[in-house]
Amino acid sequence: MDRILSAASRPFSCLNKSCTVVTCLLLSTACQNPRRIGEELFPPVSIRTDTLFIINTRQVFLPPPNTLRSPFTFIGETKDSLTGYWQSGWATQFALGGQNVQFYANELVGVDSVILELFIANCFGDISTPLCLKVSRLLQPLSSNTTYLPDASFLVEPENLCLTGKDTLYYSVFSPGARRFSLDTSLGRQILTLPSTALTGDPAFHSAFPGLYIEATPCIPSRNGAVYTILPRSPSTVLRIYYREQIGEQVVPQRYDFFITDSCAWAYRLVRSSISPESFRDQLERDSSRWSTHLLVAGGLPVGIAFQVKGWEKIHRKPILRARLVWPSDSQAKSAYNPLYPRLGSLALYADTTAEIASASWGFGDFVEEKVMWELSQPLQEVAFSRRTPPTWLYIWPPARGYTLQRWVASGVQSSSPPYLIVNSAEP
Repeated sequence: MDRILSAASRPFSCLNKSCTVVTCLLLSTACQNPRRIGEELFPPVSIRTDTLFIINTRQVFLPPPNTLRSPFTFIGETKDSLTGYWQSGWATQFALGGQNVQFYANELVGVDSVILELFIANCFGDISTPLCLKVSRLLQPLSSNTTYLPDASFLVEPENLCLTGKDTLYYSVFSPGARRFSLDTSLGRQILTLPSTALTGDPAFHSAFPGLYIEATPCIPSRNGAVYTILPRSPSTVLRIYYREQIGEQVVPQRYDFFITDSCAWAYRLVRSSISPESFRDQLERDSSRWSTHLLVAGGLPVGIAFQVKGWEKIHRKPILRARLVWPSDSQAKSAYNPLYPRLGSLALYADTTAEIASASWGFGDFVEEKVMWELSQPLQEVAFSRRTPPTWLYIWPPARGYTLQRWVASGVQSSSPPYLIVNSAEP
């Protein structure tokens, strides 16, 4: 019996010896390269690179936006070789700031000054060109139930309320912040002497004082100017009246601030005209055959790029390691970019909609040298595993496209450096 057990145990003994030898060899190899034993058990995946091609590129010219209560407005004018000639102005109401307001208790002695303060957030154009501000009384109240397109006209008094010598707008070096302009004191007296029925609340106040229309043109008409972006809801955008009232036997200096609040309506005017020689935007609108080699993305009256992607089947059911949309700049437009007329800093990508909808956003692309790159690993992973439908169309727009005049010229699919979508995936 012992002989039988001894004979039966020999194969197991040999197997143990073999396992020991294999284990020693693996440990010896692992001592030389600690990663080796992991690679034996889990070999590295092979990586596949696929290119999904961009096809059917075209320009999309959006209809003019409604400018009512927009978060940014424009004043000024400038000529841009890529997009054309821009003229802008801004109509706004001011809030009374309460109900049944009394500006002075007994007697208005005098109005010392009226200040219009504007928070200027951005600029586009030649900021060194002095612009002369023109401020006019609106003759008709704005309506919160009306659509105001950028070419809307506003009924105003012909008189310029901005004082000569106090109306100049220009910069040596631009910096966002408030700028102050002095207005005719007759405006302050008109407001402060309104009847009590006009001071019961904002609706009555807006009927009695519809507001102001603000624009700016080059002081020397032959020079090219700039368009400035105003932040209307900033605490630094305000109409201030400094005055004196009689209180008993004393004359007391007072100040009243009129801000722009939710009770107010405002709208801007932004008109684009043709220039000579013809602007790049006008060339693209006139000749769609150029879209195969040159494309434009610009704000203000927005224009963007629409395109399709060919080759979605290449990534079906594959783990996506990295996906990048790469879109080169058009080299011929480099000379149009400078500190006064900059290109866009980033670009937004949307799927299957021309609107700005969060669920349709595929992210923002940033410039790397002369190319814009979007990291699209997550949306393409969802497409690969059918958690997201492959988009029929993708759109490239400027971020906050209605409130910037900056632009970018892109290469087309038939240019020397066409756009492409490159995908790195893991092989099964």
